[in-house]
Amino acid sequence: MSQDHTSDTIDGVFMDNDNASYDATAKGFIARKVFLARILKRCVKEFRKCSLEDIAGIYIEGTPEVSAVPLAPDLTNAPRKIIGENVEYKTLTEGTTTFDIRFVAYAPDTREPIKIILNIEAQKKHNPGYSLIKRGIFHGSRLMSSQYSVEFEEPKFDDIKKVVSIWLCMTSPGDKESGIMEYSFRERRLAGQVFRNDKKDYDLMQVVMVYIGKSDAIEDDFLKMLHLLFRARLKAEEKTKRLKDDFNIVLDNEMRKELNIMCNLSEGIAEEAREEAVEQTTEQITLSHLRNLIQNMELTAEQAMDALDVPATERSKYAALIG
Repeated sequence: MSQDHTSDTIDGVFMDNDNASYDATAKGFIARKVFLARILKRCVKEFRKCSLEDIAGIYIEGTPEVSAVPLAPDLTNAPRKIIGENVEYKTLTEGTTTFDIRFVAYAPDTREPIKIILNIEAQKKHNPGYSLIKRGIFHGSRLMSSQYSVEFEEPKFDDIKKVVSIWLCMTSPGDKESGIMEYSFRERRLAGQVFRNDKKDYDLMQVVMVYIGKSDAIEDDFLKMLHLLFRARLKAEEKTKRLKDDFNIVLDNEMRKELNIMCNLSEGIAEEAREEAVEQTTEQITLSHLRNLIQNMELTAEQAMDALDVPATERSKYAALIG
């Protein structure tokens, strides 16, 4: 999960301490099978015809864990099966990056295991300076390559397991509108005869981007549920009631506590973001007045700040901005 958070009314920013707490709580909360079953049914084609009960009770293997296994090339391929675990990797320039949730589910038709990564991405913008789609493909590729010497060895490439990288994005390219986009391999004839190969030989990676917009006017029940959990500005008690009434999801005591923590943190984060926005607006207005005085009244920067009674502690900041 990234370092930013978005509220319904303000594109707020996670503060360091609150972000870590919200991050850990949200991971544990959404990693429950009752939610993972809904994510698989809506986002992974192999499970679309299955009941939620079967997905949670039969097809999801084990208990998904949080932040357990490193994704670094030398560490991901540890000599053991990696099942139901979360992973992280390190780079020289970016430190540690976490795969929020990692688990295995068995395809209903073939009973083949599918390795699944679920990331929660609470970016201030849906594009954090780079393509999340490319990052999703990279994560899926690492998950696939990590199978070498664990799931298969040359030349037994038929033992490679399908991987799915799912991203829950707390903002949307359309701002208000929510949506789901899928990216996967497909077979297409470019020339000559039509040679149909077995789909299981190339349908090995799927990347799904789930965008949660500001608006609650959503027809899709799955997106409605995510909006309720992550973007609706409601108290934990109201969210708990709506989860039960609208989606037949009953929270136990531990889940109620986690949801309450998430709601309290999001309220605090949004309030801090509002205060920061007000402060930024005041700074912009002051800067505009200073520039007008300098240009129209031919005052020096110091004289203009005297005229507006700019505090001494802030003068160096405005001098730099004016310069």
